[in-house]
Amino acid sequence: VLPFSLLLTHCASTIKGNELTQALRGRTFTAQGEYVIGANDKLSIQILGGNDVTGDFIVSQQGTISLPLIGAEKAAGLTEKLLMKRLTEHYATFIKNPLVSVGVVGYESYKVFITGDVRRPGVFVFQEKTSLLQGIATAGGLGDFAKGQIILHRIGKKGIVEKYVTTYESVLNGEKQLDGFVLERGDVVHVF
Repeated sequence: VLPFSLLLTHCASTIKGNELTQALRGRTFTAQGEYVIGANDKLSIQILGGNDVTGDFIVSQQGTISLPLIGAEKAAGLTEKLLMKRLTEHYATFIKNPLVSVGVVGYESYKVFITGDVRRPGVFVFQEKTSLLQGIATAGGLGDFAKGQIILHRIGKKGIVEKYVTTYESVLNGEKQLDGFVLERGDVVHVF
């Protein structure tokens, strides 16, 4: 048993990857904390001022929503405020002084995959900003045989998946503010 445990300890300490604090951010939340709309998100939109448009709209896989009078409009990659501004500008050609409101009511694109030695591994759709620590807790916490090593796979620049490593203890202790490290859509967290 001792040689096997030494082998596991040695393997865990030689994991190669970037430090977690270097992970690219901004795909799901802006620096100001605003949610960035993604494909499959559900939006509640109200446009008042004559030809009222009210309803829930699903963002397509192409990142657009289809609205009366203006047709397809890009929504993915925008915040609620930016989409509201854009819709106000477009509807101003049809409606005098349109009043536009936009709200995300279904965060279907905020999916995170948590695997490895956690009690309930799986795909999690979060409805609000979620830290790495909260994500692991949602997955039931560390499993009985977890060594406390964490690998995060995140889409980086140019769509290339990058690997970041840390320990559960570092996150739990708040080293380098890792206790507040926010998960992004599409993250794959592997705990072992």
